[in-house]
Amino acid sequence: MTLSPPGTLLSAGDDAFVEPLPGLSSPPPRLAVKDMIAVKGCVQGAGLPVRAGRIADEDAALVARFRAAGYAIAGTTHSDAAGFGTMTPWVTNPRHEGRAVGGSSGGAAASVAAGRAEIGLGTDTGGSVRIPAAYCDLYALKVSNGRAPTEGILPLSPTFDAPGILAATAKTLSAAAPVLLDDWRDGATPLPLHYDASALRAAEPEIAARFAVIASALEAAADEGTPPPYDEIAFAHSTLVCVEGLAVHLADWTRAPEGFPPTIADALHYAQTLGAAEIDAARATVATTRRSLRAHAKGRVLMRPTLPMPPAGRTVETVALAGVSQPITNANIRLTLSANVAGLPVAVVPFPGLSVQFVGGFGEDEAVLATALAAAARLA
Repeated sequence: MTLSPPGTLLSAGDDAFVEPLPGLSSPPPRLAVKDMIAVKGCVQGAGLPVRAGRIADEDAALVARFRAAGYAIAGTTHSDAAGFGTMTPWVTNPRHEGRAVGGSSGGAAASVAAGRAEIGLGTDTGGSVRIPAAYCDLYALKVSNGRAPTEGILPLSPTFDAPGILAATAKTLSAAAPVLLDDWRDGATPLPLHYDASALRAAEPEIAARFAVIASALEAAADEGTPPPYDEIAFAHSTLVCVEGLAVHLADWTRAPEGFPPTIADALHYAQTLGAAEIDAARATVATTRRSLRAHAKGRVLMRPTLPMPPAGRTVETVALAGVSQPITNANIRLTLSANVAGLPVAVVPFPGLSVQFVGGFGEDEAVLATALAAAARLA
């Protein structure tokens, strides 16, 4: 794995940013924006060489909303190319030397972890906001599909994409959430809290042990529900991400395939081999899974670790889960992917030594956040 960036990096400590903007060290609160999201006058490169020099004519709807709420734009930040990937390896982790920052919203996370912004604005297709939160010890919120505007955001996979935010403190996250969400509803109260027993069986023993202590301290009830087969939903998710990614980038891919890094090129090549029956089968699996998971999540919050293993180093390409070697991205998304397939809201809390997700019912974003922040306060 190379640590060379897709664009020009800044000096040490600033390498999260593609384009830093003036006023970084002064109030008002600062917003660091993943470079898949349009900021007027800045390159919207999405980490892709083929998009170098693509200047956004207008702010994305969410960027405009944060500006109107009094946030200053700190700059645009590096992401894994096109949103494929979970490590953003050319960005350093400000809090853990040698550790990856996670991805694909890794630059936004690093800017917050380094104190260069109060909020990082990213996108989450398989865990791309929550994974960096786990790697950088941050709070995060991924919205329900459709609860935040996506105009001006370069998609990876519209079926699964959702905006999200990262913050260093619960207070900062709570203040930004009403800006992120459409039709914010005040007065949400915590929901009944459960823990996902199946996720513990998928996690490495040290992660499961730490999580069990937290779940016990929060008096969370065990959820022994039988989730859909992970391999089946992961394959369907991967299929549609590749197919929809090809549709997003088809013009550039046809014109200049050399402008796509090898991993993305492989995904787009794979998409071109798929027939209608295979794509329809993937969509059917997603639809069935979405109905099942939404029904199961309604009216409560389910805790699970964010990662099934300890955060990996920047140059790690494969890890072992349950003794089986697999690509790092497969491991990173193991416990985040299902919320994207179902389109569910998720809040992330960095407890000492472990990042924990709080997954809730579709559209119940405010209550999910209230439940997660109440849990964080209880164990503070």
